[in-house]
Amino acid sequence: MQAQIVKYFENQNAQILSENPPSSWEVAKKEFPRLTKGWYELATIQDEVRQEFLRDYWINALPYSPQLYAFVDRFFAKVVETEIVAIKGGIFLTYGMRDEKGFYLGGPPLSDEEVSASLNPLDFPFPSDFLRFFRIHNGFFKGGDTGILSIGVMIEEADRFRSLDLRLKMGRNAISTASLFPFYRSFGLDVYQCFYQDWYPDGGVGNVLCSLSEETVSDYHLKETGNDQLAFPSFLEWLMFYMEDISGQ
Repeated sequence: MQAQIVKYFENQNAQILSENPPSSWEVAKKEFPRLTKGWYELATIQDEVRQEFLRDYWINALPYSPQLYAFVDRFFAKVVETEIVAIKGGIFLTYGMRDEKGFYLGGPPLSDEEVSASLNPLDFPFPSDFLRFFRIHNGFFKGGDTGILSIGVMIEEADRFRSLDLRLKMGRNAISTASLFPFYRSFGLDVYQCFYQDWYPDGGVGNVLCSLSEETVSDYHLKETGNDQLAFPSFLEWLMFYMEDISGQ
C-alpha cells in the first residue's frame, strides 16, 4: 500500500482486508460488522480486476452523462491501487493515485432503502445524482480533508444549520442557513458546500459554497452569467470539480 496511505492510518491498528481477506463472508461479517458483502467480495479479487470492477460500477451507479463517463475514465486511469482497510472506527476503500499525487477514501455504500429511511423524513429536495452516489460511498474524501459527509454526520450538520438560522450574504441578497443543506465540509473550517432549496437549475436543486465564519454564500446568479463562482447546478458537476485537481494531473 502507498506510503502516504500507510501514514494516514498509522497508530490505528489498520487491517488491509484486500491483502489478507477473511476466510469466509460469515467470518468477515462477525469480525467487521460494517463490511458489506460486496466489499468482502472485492477484497478477495486481484487489485487490477478490482479497479476495473470499480470503474464500471461507478459508471453504472450514477446517472448517464458523457462528461461524467469521460471523467470516471480519467480518474481510474490515474488510480494505481485500491485497498479495503478496516480500523476500529470503520471500513474504508482507498484509491491511491499515480506517483502518490494524493489519495481518496470512501465509506461503505448504502442501499437505496437505507438512504430513503434516513432522508425521506427530512422533507428536502435532494437531487437524484447525489442520492445515487450513496450506492458507491457513504462519505468520501481526499486524504487530509473532511470531504463529503456520511449520512449521519450530514443530518447532524443540517440540524446545526437550522438551529443557527443565520442570515448570510449572497451578493446583494440575504438567505437563511435554514434554506441550506450541507453535504461537504472543508477540513478544519466552517466552510461547506450546500444544497440550496431555492435554486432549481435544470429541474434539480443546485449547490453553493457557504462560509459560516464570513457569513457569505456563493452567488449562483453570477454563475449563470458565466462568472467563476463555486456554485454548481448539479452534485455531479461539483464532484468532478472536487476530484479533478488530482485526477487531472
